[in-house]
Amino acid sequence: MDFKTTDLCDDFSDRLQVAEPIFGDYGGEIMFSGPIVTLKVFEDNSLVRSALEEPGDGRVLVVDGGASMRCALLGDQLAELAEENGWAGVVING
Repeated sequence: MDFKTTDLCDDFSDRLQVAEPIFGDYGGEIMFSGPIVTLKVFEDNSLVRSALEEPGDGRVLVVDGGASMRCALLGDQLAELAEENGWAGVVING
C-alpha cells in the first residue's frame, strides 16, 4: 500500500483528529531514528523489559501503553538497559 499522509488528510479531513504534542524528553537526545519495533501493553512493563533485553541494533522501541499515566512503563533501569543493548530510542504513549 502506497499513500502519503497529506493525501489521507485531504481525503478524510471530516474524520481526522490531530493529537496534541505531549511528548516528554527524558534522554537528552535532540533526535533519534531507526527501524521500529512496536509493542502494545497496558500498565505492565514486562514486555518492555523483554524487548529491551534483546540487542537493539539501532532500532527504536515504540510502545502503545494505552495512554495510561497510572504506571511507569520505563524508568532509569530500563532506560539504562536500552542504552547498554544498543537501542536508538524509546517512544511511549502512556
